[in-house]
Amino acid sequence: MFLEQEHKSEVAEKFSEENFLAKLAYLSDIFGKLNELNLQLQGKDKHLPQVTDKISSFTRKLAMWGRRLDEGNADSFENLHEFVDTTGYDATSVIPHIKQHISSLMGFFKKYFPEDSSQYDWVRDPFNAQAPTGFSSAEEDQFTDMTSDSTLRLRFTSQTLGEFWLCVERQYPLLGQRAMGILLPFATSYLCETGFSAVAALKTKHRSQRNIEQELRVAGGRNRN
Repeated sequence: MFLEQEHKSEVAEKFSEENFLAKLAYLSDIFGKLNELNLQLQGKDKHLPQVTDKISSFTRKLAMWGRRLDEGNADSFENLHEFVDTTGYDATSVIPHIKQHISSLMGFFKKYFPEDSSQYDWVRDPFNAQAPTGFSSAEEDQFTDMTSDSTLRLRFTSQTLGEFWLCVERQYPLLGQRAMGILLPFATSYLCETGFSAVAALKTKHRSQRNIEQELRVAGGRNRN
């Protein structure tokens, strides 16, 4: 009705076409899934191995959803499935377009996130992983010693990944430094964005000062309670 009132009759007519509505239902589903992925990548304690795992999982699910569509199964896309179920629409004609879009998404993910998540296995679960082939002899020796340390094995189950590797660094500096080089870099822009938000909140026209380092440290600090 709104589009008709705005004299957008050509656009309004699209909403009576089943092909268009089926594609629209799919788009609402896939954007919902992308938004879920985006939320999973946000947060203070997100590190590179975690983010890589999430993206790898999503890429694998894209391939799985494509295979299900080949079998005529649209259950993975809730709105599309509901549209087909309630209208009796034959989705055969739109499935190739949906699959092409899924294939394009997979291509973009592989282009922008080409890293293999298994390369971080020794960081995320060192007691069940092999020493990477890129380790030096000294690093490999330390890795063997560390993974044989029953005290560290107990610590691993009770500490965060960052806390554990900081502890490891005291005894096995080569391993700890290499692991922290993977865990420390910002995996996403989340912390930068929260920092900008904190600056905007702190430096108002009613409350402004040149140096806000201490306030920013409090605003961006981790709440351990």
